Amino acid sequence: MVKSYRHLDVWQRANAAVLDVYRVTSLFPRSEQFAVVSQLRCAAYSIPANIAEGFGRRSTKELLQFLAIANGSLEELRYFLSLSCDLRYLSLAELEKLEMDLKAVAHIISALAKSLRLRLADAATRAGSSDSLPNTGQVTGTTKTPSEGLH
Repeated sequence: MVKSYRHLDVWQRANAAVLDVYRVTSLFPRSEQFAVVSQLRCAAYSIPANIAEGFGRRSTKELLQFLAIANGSLEELRYFLSLSCDLRYLSLAELEKLEMDLKAVAHIISALAKSLRLRLADAATRAGSSDSLPNTGQVTGTTKTPSEGLH
């Protein structure tokens, strides 16, 4: 059982990516401090922050929601990194390294979300509730907390 979001591999990797983004953006032109740098950093720290917040909600459904938000921030970060490379603020080698790290985070977010959706469906089935809300992807019934069974 995972007792803290800090023990989640996905959070640790996302946090490491934030530190890398802060490192590379410290070398950007000062004129970009409140533009691209701000956007990059905000998108970067939003990823582990949303994972932490979702974990803290102690609801599988809410964790899934916050994982989706984290994934959106990850895609936003990818765009701003690409833009930074196009503007020649970031080298292609730095971009590729960050992209590789973000691809791993995205993969883990996806796998965790899939596992949690299966748990939700299983919990609903065990509770005797097979009532799904049509076309919403939401399942009614009992849910486990995010920490139950996560390793």
